Amino acid sequence: MKLVNINFLSIAVFLLIGITATAQKSERQYNNWSIEAQTGYHIPLAPNKFVELGDYDGAFKQFQAGVRYMITEKYGVRAHYSFLNFENPSEIVEGGVKFNRVAIEGVANVWKVTNVEGGFKENIGLLFHLGAGVTFANPSGSKGTDHIGNIIVGFTPQFRITDNFALFADVSYIANIKQHYSFGGELYDINYEHENGGLVNLSLGLSVSFGDREEHADWYYDED
Repeated sequence: MKLVNINFLSIAVFLLIGITATAQKSERQYNNWSIEAQTGYHIPLAPNKFVELGDYDGAFKQFQAGVRYMITEKYGVRAHYSFLNFENPSEIVEGGVKFNRVAIEGVANVWKVTNVEGGFKENIGLLFHLGAGVTFANPSGSKGTDHIGNIIVGFTPQFRITDNFALFADVSYIANIKQHYSFGGELYDINYEHENGGLVNLSLGLSVSFGDREEHADWYYDED
């Protein structure tokens, strides 16, 4: 089942990228592609059964890498992989769980969608993202893998360093659908009944755009 899920999502990613890559080849004035990497702080919110959630938040216990393709100046798609390690640093309480997530999201440039005016847009951007994914969770006390559905929503402020490099922050909420193990690694129910939960992810990262045009879609404004 795990292999089937991975293969299905991989095929979906490549099909989506292939479709968007051919959607806009005529007379484009900007670069469409960018890659990004980020790390930061995660805060589990729910469920809190068996654990004190404050023991399982953590800085720099996560990593995310993704690729983004802007179909137009305003809208694009992004695929990413994330790793999160929920680990209790206490010597008294052991346990935890490792999350490996793959996801696909739609992306919108907030300034352009809402027609915000101002010269600050040349160097400061704001993206909104919304999508879905699958998490493969490996609890410390089990050899099995928990398959968790995800809904992801967040905002990404950006600061342009050069035409090709940008620093960004990201604030995301990830809803966990059908989570069977706690953040401490315990099984919620012997009958394998699930819980729904979620977490907040705060991160900083670097985005690199590439292509044969001067600017990326995030920073391109048509001068009428």
